[in-house]
Amino acid sequence: MDSSSFTPALPKLKLRRPDSQKIDLLTIPEHSCISNFVPSTDSAVHVGFRDISYTVKVGLFKRKTQKLLDHINGDFSGGELTAIMGPSGSGKTCLMNILAGYTNSGVSGQKLINDEVRDEKIFRKKSCYIMQDDNLQPLLTVQESMTLAANLKMNCAYTPKEKRNRIKEILESISLWEHRKSRIGALSGGQKKRLSIALELLKNPQVMFFDEPTRACHFSGLDSLTSKQCIMLLKQLASTGQTIICSIHQPSAMIFEMFDHLYVLANGKCLYQGSVKGLIPYLEELDLRCPPYHNPADYLLEVASGEYGDYTDVLSIKSENGLCQDWRKRQTNSIQLEALEHISKAMRAGRITPTTAPPIVFPKIDKRTHKEVSNQCCYGSYPTSFCNQLCVLLTRMFLILIRDRTLAYARLGTHIGIALFIGILYQGIGQDASNMINNFNFIFFSVMFLMLTSFNCIITTFPLELPILTKELFNKWYSLKSYYLAISLADIPVQMVATLIYALVTYFLTTQPLDAYRIILFLVMCILISLVAQSWGLLIGACMDIKTGVIFGPFCFLPFTIFSGFFVQLNDSHPYIRWLFHISFLKYGFEGLVLSVLGYDRGKLPCNADYCHFVYPEKFLDQMDMEHASYSQAVIFLISLITLIRFVAYFALSIQIKSNRTRRR
Repeated sequence: MDSSSFTPALPKLKLRRPDSQKIDLLTIPEHSCISNFVPSTDSAVHVGFRDISYTVKVGLFKRKTQKLLDHINGDFSGGELTAIMGPSGSGKTCLMNILAGYTNSGVSGQKLINDEVRDEKIFRKKSCYIMQDDNLQPLLTVQESMTLAANLKMNCAYTPKEKRNRIKEILESISLWEHRKSRIGALSGGQKKRLSIALELLKNPQVMFFDEPTRACHFSGLDSLTSKQCIMLLKQLASTGQTIICSIHQPSAMIFEMFDHLYVLANGKCLYQGSVKGLIPYLEELDLRCPPYHNPADYLLEVASGEYGDYTDVLSIKSENGLCQDWRKRQTNSIQLEALEHISKAMRAGRITPTTAPPIVFPKIDKRTHKEVSNQCCYGSYPTSFCNQLCVLLTRMFLILIRDRTLAYARLGTHIGIALFIGILYQGIGQDASNMINNFNFIFFSVMFLMLTSFNCIITTFPLELPILTKELFNKWYSLKSYYLAISLADIPVQMVATLIYALVTYFLTTQPLDAYRIILFLVMCILISLVAQSWGLLIGACMDIKTGVIFGPFCFLPFTIFSGFFVQLNDSHPYIRWLFHISFLKYGFEGLVLSVLGYDRGKLPCNADYCHFVYPEKFLDQMDMEHASYSQAVIFLISLITLIRFVAYFALSIQIKSNRTRRR
């Protein structure tokens, strides 16, 4: 920008910063306004909090307590873009979690909406929390993800056509429409961040929380241009009347100037609450003068970190720990509104990638009761019914299964390859009495193969879903019950197909008896064995991460191999440990397969050797302590175990999600 375009009202800015630090956003004097950007406050939601403290227990035995937030106060107005700043460990994320309702335990104080104590259930319906990590399904396309989200977040008052129009409107407004056919895993960090915002815009949230919106993940940040575009989008959303609150660590000078409101934390105390423009005069009253060529945001962090002395208590007292509103009232935010107008001009000139916010239509809110007046069908705390949630989630999971090589193709390929190898290795053993022991070994290998493959497929994929699940559950996309039922049902068809392929190929290649009922019994028992292992995988995946689950997960069933009846028979074991045989699910699965092949009065087998000790299958069953085994008892035990483990896994999953929310601070 040419220097002549600056007005006389800004000489200090020109003198204090070099050309590289000048903010090319200002075209009109302070205290003037642009009518096109004045936010509507008729339906805006003002978020406030009073005397908020947050205490956690630390130490090996959780005996000591640590106060992370110390009786802080604040007010975030609707139509404003608010930044929560502070050095690392100052309590930014803690405050965000508390205000969003993500953290409730260990919190004291009042959370307000329009100066009244808020109703958490109603507030959760009208707010969303977009976390630092963009937890998205990488195998879905942008449009598929938006469509599935719309079917979950937009209630029955919307027709399919209205949902499609809404999706197109939002994607066009954030410059993702041309990428709608791209898979999310192929998007850049900035595009994923914008998609995360777009997914939440489907329900028109009136309050939006962002944890580090300029970071793509914990270990990397967005580039400067992408960061500016992201903050610009938030600025435009705020200009429509939404309350936008975000934590930010170390913004550039340009991004820093785009915020309407600034809230500064250090050591759990509020050091400043007011406009961005009022920060420098505020600090100068304590003789803290920002150097001429210094980014004010960097200088603020240096002051808060104590590089110029310990001013935490002094600044906290000066701001009345967030109660003082003087620096908000003294300064206007027209500088930011003007900046937005200048950015729009830059986009029209082709200097910045076009990014515009979608038009948002707010439902009317009664400020006195904080209740929605408009009549909309709603199912409890969720926009859609349980059946609709289940159908949408099943659709999403089937799409992922089809495209995931590990969950589908690799599993099917592994079962086919091993089935052919084992079938050729043990070819013809089922009809020869001299191969009775080999047949016994083949059956035990089948039990272990089905158990391990079913378990590993779940334990290596299900924990990856937990971050996505935690985010979507908190933002009220669906209920945990509908998700758990969907994840339980979605993988069963693929697992059953893989199991049936292995069972049929090996059954016929090993020339087992061709009686129809024996084939059915063999297939049913193989399916039950794989479902038990799958259930164990869900339970371990709900309790542990992938690394821990892979290490400790096999201990759930490998010890029971000793009591399966293959290595040690029941009658040969010590009387004090025989009860372990009766609770070993491997024993019941193994006996079921052996009975389906050798039991139920199977006749004398031909012997192709000089001597065959087990010509009669009944003699072999008696030798292996299986003469009293019952196929029906094995089926009942395995089905009961599947049901029990899946119920326990559901409760473990709910506890794990709560634990994840507790650990995030």
